[in-house]
Amino acid sequence: MKENWIILEGGLGNRMRVAASAYAMTRRAGVPMRVLWTSQWGMRCRFDELFKAPSEGTEGAEGAFIRDATGFERLLFARPTAKNLHLPRLLQRLRYRHIIYAPQIWNLNKDGFDYEAWFRQGDTLMTAYRDFCPWTPDDLRLLFQPNDEVQRLIDERTSAFSAYTIGLHIRRTDHQQAIDESPLELFFEAVDQEIENYNKILSPTEVLPPQGGDREGPGTDFRIYLATDDEATKTALRSRYGSRVITSPAEATRDNTDGIRDALVEMYALSRTRHIYGSAGSTFSPIAACLGNVPITILQRDGKGTIDLLCTGNDTTNSCTDE
Repeated sequence: MKENWIILEGGLGNRMRVAASAYAMTRRAGVPMRVLWTSQWGMRCRFDELFKAPSEGTEGAEGAFIRDATGFERLLFARPTAKNLHLPRLLQRLRYRHIIYAPQIWNLNKDGFDYEAWFRQGDTLMTAYRDFCPWTPDDLRLLFQPNDEVQRLIDERTSAFSAYTIGLHIRRTDHQQAIDESPLELFFEAVDQEIENYNKILSPTEVLPPQGGDREGPGTDFRIYLATDDEATKTALRSRYGSRVITSPAEATRDNTDGIRDALVEMYALSRTRHIYGSAGSTFSPIAACLGNVPITILQRDGKGTIDLLCTGNDTTNSCTDE
């Protein structure tokens, strides 16, 4: 059978869900996959600068299931743009008989497209930032294991976590849906409710003030981990909840390796909290919830808070339920 190629696109969360989906399809259909990680705008980082090679225990490919694009692959699988005269798309159409591009997948999913039969043809190419086959948290954890340096940073970031640390992912900058539908006030309300719940398990002398107080005051076990791409949001949370807020000391950027590495550290830090509150339209916090098997609530003005993942097999969080 000729090869099947999947090119990961988008940010961390989207790439991770597509890879998990590809691995699930490999196990289900018994067809080999080659999954490539490419450097693009917003993801200027190699796979091996973040993760260990997932060769142990994975099936369906010789060597690592996911690897970085090399040599000619960087041109062949680059995102077609005016700058490269859309040459990659021409080369892809000459080289592969069956192609699905990322923008097509939403409609194909909605129409119940038979991906298994499509991949069985062989000689396929898919570019994707959306999952297309149900997968499990175990698939995700098997494929994505932080390398030693990233693991050290995760352990360092979470060293001040307590047994009662909640996680907030407040997406801003270029994510208009999160800005419009998940305003800061909803996160304040969620944290204040968590403080109220926390106070119910404390003795009267330990009760926190309404806005959390300082980490050295009463109820010292309560912590907030904040993952955000906005410095003003960090300032607002610290102003309201003081030193109970733990967050990255670095200013968010996705244009270099250090920035992407810090984003990954934030994802795994969220996965170690007891409950995650996330922003509308982002896969970042739902992926963190699947990694850590923790509950998640998407805060949205209309109260729906839907999660767009084909993740199954997690009983503690609706982020991993294929509804």
